[in-house]
Amino acid sequence: MDKLPDIFKFLRQEVHWTRPRRELAQWMEDRAPSFVHGYVGAVQLLYMPMFPARVHLICHIIRDIYWKLPAVLGEKPKQRPTEVFPDMVKELAKRWSTYPPPGVIDIGKTTSEFTVSAQVYRYVEKIVRKSGEIHDQPSVGKQLASALFRSLDRRNPELILPWIIRSFDAEYDFFVKRAHLAQSVDKVPTDDGLIEHFESFERAFHSLVGPYFTGKEELDAILQDTNETAD
Repeated sequence: MDKLPDIFKFLRQEVHWTRPRRELAQWMEDRAPSFVHGYVGAVQLLYMPMFPARVHLICHIIRDIYWKLPAVLGEKPKQRPTEVFPDMVKELAKRWSTYPPPGVIDIGKTTSEFTVSAQVYRYVEKIVRKSGEIHDQPSVGKQLASALFRSLDRRNPELILPWIIRSFDAEYDFFVKRAHLAQSVDKVPTDDGLIEHFESFERAFHSLVGPYFTGKEELDAILQDTNETAD
């Protein structure tokens, strides 16, 4: 694959727009078009060191790819504690107020057991179960790797090479820590290692979707031969 989608032809002459990057952009254009602008923008920002908030913007884009691309590819979204537990705790507080324990109990001054309503107990049990489910989910990196692997109609994600998942997980930690604005100037992240980490993420990504282009090239060749024969 030696070309970008038409809207990105202006990037052809950029020395940093390598063949793997063109292929990643093409894959996104074909399979997840809402992500291609973000990815191309992140690549451009890598080489614009004076652009304001450059590190945050790049890291935020990559974080969103981790979190949202699997769902676009048909994977069940990974549940995050910050998305699940605030509403559950609010519901628990509502049930506690509606069905309070009998009498006034100062938990800090007693070691004896006390009774709560069945409604409160059942909801506490539900929160505990949900906590276990979230803990047992695959890591963010493994979920992304599995989604990319299955996107080419490969059925057994256990065949994914371990280094790919390790790389995805390690790079996720790097990007997510730098995605938000800092609370003070001394905590603003530098771009030390940014390009290296970005390229590591791209290598893991391309290792999973690269066969897409091998297959397309083979199909294009077969179609060309067929057309020539028909002529």
